[in-house]
Amino acid sequence: MTTVARPLVRAGPGVAAWTALPERDRALLLWLVQGDVVTAELAALLAHGHLRIAQRRLAKLVGYGLLMGFGAANRQRPRGRYAYALTKPVRQQLERMVWPDGKRKLPDGQIETVSPVIHQLATHDVFASFLRAVDHERNVGITAWVPERALIRLTWGAWLRPDALVVIGVGEASIVLFIERDLGTERGGTLWAKVKSYHDVYDRRTEAAPVHVGLVVDTPRRAASVRRGLRGDSDGAAVRAWVTTAPELAINPYDAVWLSPSGDATRTTELTAHWTGDRWDLLEPGCLADPDALEMLDERVIGFVPLLRVVAR
Repeated sequence: MTTVARPLVRAGPGVAAWTALPERDRALLLWLVQGDVVTAELAALLAHGHLRIAQRRLAKLVGYGLLMGFGAANRQRPRGRYAYALTKPVRQQLERMVWPDGKRKLPDGQIETVSPVIHQLATHDVFASFLRAVDHERNVGITAWVPERALIRLTWGAWLRPDALVVIGVGEASIVLFIERDLGTERGGTLWAKVKSYHDVYDRRTEAAPVHVGLVVDTPRRAASVRRGLRGDSDGAAVRAWVTTAPELAINPYDAVWLSPSGDATRTTELTAHWTGDRWDLLEPGCLADPDALEMLDERVIGFVPLLRVVAR
């Protein structure tokens, strides 16, 4: 007779099965409420340290009924990738744990949807590049990363849907950068419409530093095409669009060169800072071993960033 494993999380906070999980597993599961999908490589970077340990722990979580594992592919990535996500019942239970008073509701008619898995994983790769390259000698690194699902509910509604938000610390300065990950499937007009959405939100604000929108593409050829498509964007004071490639970010995201549509070039660490003197701790590999790090990886970051408070719902 075959026995079916019962879900490990059944009754919300405080259940014995939940507290019996290793703390890193719990932190990873809670991150997935808004991080949505994870690979074994990213799980190793965030929580487990070594790939084989991450693979074993993820397999355990699948066996417990907490995660489901699946292959994801599309025409641009036909070889695909293997990823993990919360099962639907566990997501619902963890959401009740995260938001005991209920999630903030979306505007009428708006549905909570996120990008396809391959697109989300490509955006997570940008996160991983920043996390791996933290440089304590230069005092440079990311201090916060907000994934797509967290940005849907708390910011600007259906007309502006960033793929991610990163806060970068450089000495005592903090830089806010919206990430738009392009896989080569969108035409220039669509990308221009995305950048225009940022203008619609931010052109009337009084903040001195411009809003940085970083479009990350796969190849230099695509970067040139995107920049041509954005030539109508002015290098104004309110919003600045920048383009770079994922391979350049993978080498060293903090020294990567970003190009504006008009040809201006700047390194990541040279982007105009949004505030100075109140910088947060650097995130680094294994950050989920510290439960306090979760608040710098979800929607709570929105309330900490002065630039975002004026538009957060």
